[in-house]
Amino acid sequence: MLRLSPWWLLRSTRMAKLTKLNAARHQLGTSLDLFIRDKDPIAVQCLACGGAELIEAIAASKGIRALSTHMLETVPGLDLGKLRRLQRQYWNSFKHMTARDGEPRDDAETLQAFDDTKNDAALFVGWWDYLSVTGRLPVAAQVFQVWWYALNEGKLVPEADLKTIRMAFPDITSCDRAERKRRLRRSVEKYRDNSELLRDPRTESEPLCFPASVFAS
Repeated sequence: MLRLSPWWLLRSTRMAKLTKLNAARHQLGTSLDLFIRDKDPIAVQCLACGGAELIEAIAASKGIRALSTHMLETVPGLDLGKLRRLQRQYWNSFKHMTARDGEPRDDAETLQAFDDTKNDAALFVGWWDYLSVTGRLPVAAQVFQVWWYALNEGKLVPEADLKTIRMAFPDITSCDRAERKRRLRRSVEKYRDNSELLRDPRTESEPLCFPASVFAS
């Protein structure tokens, strides 16, 4: 079994101070770790959305353009309210039993529509904003971004490097979901110890999912 961040291989890590940025990173990292290993998609959605919401707010506090700003400027008919409903519809259905008026929420249709594919966008948005704030990404997050690009060529700018993207994940749109995820796992495994990537200052060396000992005193 592929283990992207086994606790027995992690260096001894202690967090000097827990910050909002750390909290966002932990949620995004753990959600991507679960996603790559094809684990619980509901947990992935909750962690990805929680981390994405927090890192977007951090970006705003620093005057950094979040991906949501670009979306609002470029997608016709999209306003902030609609964007938030689209981003959080599944997350809200998982964490809220009642509506704002105190009445029970009717989330049956939303719950039935949920599957692992709904996590792709949540993860992409969160990690995009994390990169905007920190200027760095773990190797696995870099691979995930290219994987997402390969599955969403129609959403890319005209000058996007499609040749490199297609070389990384050839003909992936013709594959079923299981094969797409398998290729993502294989690519993460291929590049996680790549010396050139690890030397790049834009690569973050910390593991995706941290051990509990990171909070030890």
